Amino acid sequence: MPADLHTRARTRIWIDFCNTRIHGTTHEINRGKDPESAKAKLKQHFVTVEAALTGGDFLIGNYSLADVTFIPIFTRLSRYGFSLDDDLPRVKSWSERCLNRPAVQTTLIRP
Repeated sequence: MPADLHTRARTRIWIDFCNTRIHGTTHEINRGKDPESAKAKLKQHFVTVEAALTGGDFLIGNYSLADVTFIPIFTRLSRYGFSLDDDLPRVKSWSERCLNRPAVQTTLIRP
């Protein structure tokens, strides 16, 4: 976590966003009555993230726990029948930056 209180608060907000909105929506995709509607909602959540990524490579500037929180989602998007396409270019490149970090690569299971 960042030492600066403002940045620490922003980190916690993004962690909460992922845990409550993104994870909740992926649950709706897997177990809900209307998975297509849930996919549209997930897309809107990523539109929010897209807007936040205008200032740098990561959510709060430097790579942080805020980014790490999203990595499990990125690894499971295909299971949800969802992909980050070209209309979310910043989210797509951010997910690739996160997934390509050496520490993350060592944790990914390869077929």
